[in-house]
Amino acid sequence: MFIRLENLRTLAFGSTLVLIGSSGCSEQELKVEPAPNSSVEATSFPWQVDLEPVIEMRMEGKTDDAIARLRVLNESYPASVEVLVQLGRALMDAEQFSLAAFRFEQAISLKPTPQSYLEAAEAHQRSRDFESAIERYYVYLRSHPEDQARHLDLARLLASQNRSTDALNAFSKANELANSEDCLMMANLFQGKNLFSQAKHWFEQSLSRSEKTSTGPLLGLLKIAKIQGNDEEAEKLILELEKTSPGVLEDSELGAYASKVLRSRRLAEFISLGIEVGKTSSSSLAQALLSENAVGKKEQVVAAGPKLPPPSAFANEEIASHDSDSEVSLTQTQGAPKPMSLAEAFAAPIDLVGNASGAIESSLELGRNSFLAGNYTSALLHARDSLKDNPTNAKAWHLCSQAHFQLGENDAAEMTVLEAIRHDPLNLELRMDYLRLARDSLSGQRYLTELEKTREAFPDSVEVLWELARRYHLVEKMPVTAAVLYRKIVQISPNESPLAQQAKLELVKLNDL
Repeated sequence: MFIRLENLRTLAFGSTLVLIGSSGCSEQELKVEPAPNSSVEATSFPWQVDLEPVIEMRMEGKTDDAIARLRVLNESYPASVEVLVQLGRALMDAEQFSLAAFRFEQAISLKPTPQSYLEAAEAHQRSRDFESAIERYYVYLRSHPEDQARHLDLARLLASQNRSTDALNAFSKANELANSEDCLMMANLFQGKNLFSQAKHWFEQSLSRSEKTSTGPLLGLLKIAKIQGNDEEAEKLILELEKTSPGVLEDSELGAYASKVLRSRRLAEFISLGIEVGKTSSSSLAQALLSENAVGKKEQVVAAGPKLPPPSAFANEEIASHDSDSEVSLTQTQGAPKPMSLAEAFAAPIDLVGNASGAIESSLELGRNSFLAGNYTSALLHARDSLKDNPTNAKAWHLCSQAHFQLGENDAAEMTVLEAIRHDPLNLELRMDYLRLARDSLSGQRYLTELEKTREAFPDSVEVLWELARRYHLVEKMPVTAAVLYRKIVQISPNESPLAQQAKLELVKLNDL
């Protein structure tokens, strides 16, 4: 009545071969060999499967045959991760993306690997299950943070799901690979957050990385020029838009603005041309100016002999030659301190090798100097330059936050100081700066929660205790809790400390000394 174990094993192996043979595959085409010292628990320790014939089928384009064979193998060896992965890849070849994602997820459940997470993310993305794709990309990138291409894929997904902050963070880790459309996407995201300096930079990058001039970046730059009241820049952009895509402004929300700018800046020329500006569209006005410029160029007299550039060319050359000194010129015109002396200049550290750390320090110093001089936009640009070389530089993120705050961009200031905290979580100064910003932006309960979290991270900080005590005392109207915190301040502070003296006064007011 009892069957020996060897007979059972032989019977199972023979049945498997019969099953595979019935599906049209011979033993020579697909070799299945039991692993040495294999036990009865085949699901935990699957037999070694020779997958080379199946891989060859995929390479030869016999996708359906490969899928059929792999499904047979999966039924026989459900614990084989290699079979599941190959089946997922074959299903991707067949554009059955949902089924491919399911197989990759099965492989992850048995043996999670970074490659499986990446392939699962790609399958989810192509099956339009974007939330699952985002989740799997994040897991993969934790172990491969250097994979810029995947950061770019993630950024595009996040942008498509209206997760603008997360998308910008992902884009920042793949700037070098971003194409013109990616730069345009970044610019629009920054513009949506009212970060116009960054938005302008990426609109310009979108133009420079495109083989031909496109209207999207030009329209974005025109919107920024309108917001900033820069009519001179707006005029150049209007003419460029009309030259690139005639009539495009008439179909946009900027048509009326374009007409207003051209009328105010070129009214005399329109009158000399006999154009009734009040009844003419922005497109027609721009075309008239473009035609006039073209005629003017044709009428120029060309003399023989050596040519001298027009005076404006000398001015442009002079501006270009002094481009590197623009920071000094700008600060001087704003009443900033005089340029440093020779002694001060040579006392400054110089990076002779040109390594990354030296470049970062140099950018930060320039940014700090600009900030102290009151040139906050320049400070922000220098801080951004340092972050291009080292995105984890907490000091650079902190300088960004300070510059944004001085420019009145409180949301950006809060976002960048949080990024600084992420890279330097034990810096009390950064936490306190964040709390000062968050006091106005967060709800009362949320702000109190942030205060409590900071106290847990810095239990001996008198400054944090004081902020928390005042919050409970004056806002939350919880005098007992406030008194406990005031007493704590008195206990851990020196007697001559101003905060300790103030805490004692508050305790007297609460009759709790």
